[in-house]
Amino acid sequence: MSSVCRITIVTVFLLAIFHSNSFSQLTSSKYEIGVNLGTLVYQGDLASGAAGDFKLLKPALGIYVGKTLDKYFALRANFLLGKLAADDSKYSSPAWKQMRNFNFNTSVAELSSTLVFNPLGENSNDNLHRLSPYVYAGAGVSFIKVRRDWSNLNRPAFDAKSEVTTGLPVDSAHSLPRVIPVLPVGAGLRFAVNSQLSLNAEATYRFTATDYLDGFKYAANPNRRDSYYGVAIGLSYRFGGYKCPRVAQ
Repeated sequence: MSSVCRITIVTVFLLAIFHSNSFSQLTSSKYEIGVNLGTLVYQGDLASGAAGDFKLLKPALGIYVGKTLDKYFALRANFLLGKLAADDSKYSSPAWKQMRNFNFNTSVAELSSTLVFNPLGENSNDNLHRLSPYVYAGAGVSFIKVRRDWSNLNRPAFDAKSEVTTGLPVDSAHSLPRVIPVLPVGAGLRFAVNSQLSLNAEATYRFTATDYLDGFKYAANPNRRDSYYGVAIGLSYRFGGYKCPRVAQ
């Protein structure tokens, strides 16, 4: 084969690649999947403060499937596995925690659906920003298995009229919930590695309708409902690929 033929073939090949890349475009699917790794923080009667209890944090794993509704809104179906726990004996202050000595733990398997709002319109590749915020809210249920323990309670330290003494018989007779409704509300920040792959950081608060997430109510603080929140980082993948657009006839 002559040098002219070789050059002609190579030139045609390169032109074909250039033509294909020039007239192709990335088409984004309406669907994406994601995985998150983080932790859940318990807030309730046994927590050390308003921010929650941080002594017994455990890893939590979440996965989700999302569907784009338009450039601003998307729906997600979420599944989360994690654990919650608190233990009075882990705190030396205030002193009454050592004397009360309550503890609990529970597994959490949460199913939820959330509506995600992206103010920058990041659901379309026509308006792709490297860094973009989003917020979301929804509803779901958590399947829990509460294990509570008051066996190390220092009973002489509490008088007969204290809420620990009067409330514990009520709590011990109360059946514990196995399924609780939750209302997740959260915010996140997405870093686009490319048009399909993104890194995410999220924080989600769950409103609950129970005061027995930790197994105690009247023996602890009957005026404060239990709740939990989570923080996580993760990876998401948006389905899609390159294809040539239709040419108008």
